[in-house]
Amino acid sequence: MIGSKVLHYKIVEKLGEGGMGVVYKAEDTKLKRDVAIKFLPNFISKSKEDRTRFENEAQAAASLNHPNIATIHAIEEADNQIFIVMEYINGPELKEKIEEGKQTLESSLNIIEQIANGLNAAHQKGIVHRDIKSSNIMLTKSGQVKIMDFGLAKVRGTSQITKIGTTIGTAAYMSPEQAQGEKADHRADIWAMGVIFYEMLTGQQPFKGEFEQAIIYSILNVEPDLITTIKPGIPAKLEQITKKMLSKDKDNRYQDVNSFLSDLKDYHSVIPEKPNETEKTIAVLPFENISPDKEADYFADGLAEELITNLSRIKEIKLTARTNTMKYKGTDKDIKTLGRELGARYIMQGSVRKFNEDLRISVQLMDAQLEKQLWGETYKGKIADVFDIQEQVSKQIAEMLMVRLSPIEKVNLTKRATENTEAFDLYLRARDFLYKMTKNNIQFAIQLFTKAIEIDKRYAAAYAGLSEAYAHLYFSFERDEDFLEKAIESGLKALMYDPSLAEAYVALAMAYYNKKLYDDALDAGQKALELDSGNATAYWVLARIYHSMDQDDKAIELHEKVIELNPDFYSAYTDLTICYERVGNTEKYNDAIQRSLEMFPKYLSQHPDDARAYIFYAQTLAKVKQVDKAKEIGKRAYELTPNDTVMLYNLACLFSRLEERETAVDYFKKALESGYQNYEWIKRDSDFDNIRNEPGYIELMEGK
Repeated sequence: MIGSKVLHYKIVEKLGEGGMGVVYKAEDTKLKRDVAIKFLPNFISKSKEDRTRFENEAQAAASLNHPNIATIHAIEEADNQIFIVMEYINGPELKEKIEEGKQTLESSLNIIEQIANGLNAAHQKGIVHRDIKSSNIMLTKSGQVKIMDFGLAKVRGTSQITKIGTTIGTAAYMSPEQAQGEKADHRADIWAMGVIFYEMLTGQQPFKGEFEQAIIYSILNVEPDLITTIKPGIPAKLEQITKKMLSKDKDNRYQDVNSFLSDLKDYHSVIPEKPNETEKTIAVLPFENISPDKEADYFADGLAEELITNLSRIKEIKLTARTNTMKYKGTDKDIKTLGRELGARYIMQGSVRKFNEDLRISVQLMDAQLEKQLWGETYKGKIADVFDIQEQVSKQIAEMLMVRLSPIEKVNLTKRATENTEAFDLYLRARDFLYKMTKNNIQFAIQLFTKAIEIDKRYAAAYAGLSEAYAHLYFSFERDEDFLEKAIESGLKALMYDPSLAEAYVALAMAYYNKKLYDDALDAGQKALELDSGNATAYWVLARIYHSMDQDDKAIELHEKVIELNPDFYSAYTDLTICYERVGNTEKYNDAIQRSLEMFPKYLSQHPDDARAYIFYAQTLAKVKQVDKAKEIGKRAYELTPNDTVMLYNLACLFSRLEERETAVDYFKKALESGYQNYEWIKRDSDFDNIRNEPGYIELMEGK
């Protein structure tokens, strides 16, 4: 069949096969477009009754025109074969996405709303699908839902063609009335939609069985497991909505899709932050190092971060991002002020004394609203006891806040990234270097992460750190493709040993983004946020991806979220100005510039060796015509990392903004000679708008 021609349709490849026919991708040679062709079973053309049934249902399906319903272009017949010519969807079935386990709460809500909108349009025309299932829902690359195969739909007003007693639809999605062979209306679609919603929220089907009759028995007699038991983080309101969709009595279900959409809208309206959002939010401040060795700061900071990681495994507890709390290291602000500034009800403080193999850790939990200590404990032991101490602290915090741990959370709190204290120490040192974000420090971090892995070959967190370090080294300093390969390899190894590491997914997202594998990057970034909703870097990578896909409105929203989570994330400010400039929002552009100008001096006073921050600051100054200061700051950036590939590119951007075109082109040439090859970014980088007509620029970009 592949390569053959049916009428004016050239068959390209087989897409799938089911009970109602075989589907191929084909080229419409008349209209020069890709289409999907569904060849229907022979019995339809042979039986007059079935032919009539098909024609009625095909006419109904073809009358639907909605962005969430796959369009039917034509009904054709050739060589005694009937086939439907449909819109070709270049994307996966929802069933595949659910099986991959990559559905976030946000994406699940988005998809179910689109399915509901499509069904609502059909129901309003009197059309019932009656075979809604996750394999009948497809997703385009942009995330748009397409409901497929209205071939089993029945139009109110036509003759009753389907025989009573015939069960239509995959067993797991059948409504009780369908399972019993009764007449089914639009409420059967609402039931099936409820099954899909349950699947997306939990990763499993509500009604199970090893064979069809067992599934049907479950549908008729068994109540599904509570969603909030399977996934404790799912809001109770969504549990109520899904239970109503799956009511066995169709009169107790939503009576129309609009009622469901109304409840979903009400749920969305109560999501924005409320005063009690801080009730179980904890800010873990950097621990004070009171060791004789003052260089042990890395250990104290790292221990606080490890506690953040441990506590983040408890869904009911929210953690303030480490990037926000680090600026309060050594602070003398009172507890109430800290709670207000960090948006946290509880503040955790601690101190660490490390001397040779001896360790003493003191921890206290403060209620910022009541301004009092709720709990405090001092732990003494050896370095090897540090893992037990972390576990004890996490459990006691949960107990103090009256958090009921699920069985999974109990197990997760006992999870040890490593049992080797030497590897652990190397990991903490590596993290300390990585956070300083200079080229030399990242290279030191890579060495230390590698040593930690040599000691413990299964140290997932060390692999994640190594992946992150290579991804940042490529993005910020040196465009060596080998760094991306190492970032991907290390990230995948991290997930092989621990699939719950958000840091590994973030690093993979950055590496995939730089390789222009945008779909993979989006998947990794969204998975990172599913595991850690406060990860600013994940939001930033996603924003970058959307900007590269010309979806600047989405990018803007995400960059603003980055800055909300981490006000010192200077790359987000720079990218935000680019996005606002691209969409032509002058007011917001100027506001972003002003915020950048306020942020950079404060940041650089604390990080005087961050070359990237200096060059971004210089570019921002150039945008507001502070020429002399921009050159001064740019010179400082170059002195810190001379002849660095990315620095040369950024200097080209700076001098383009300063309208010193020859100098800009000269630096641009040096950047390309040094290995900068991100031509897609160059073409969309508004910093280069002043030199696009320069002969030197045109020559360098010829053929790119």
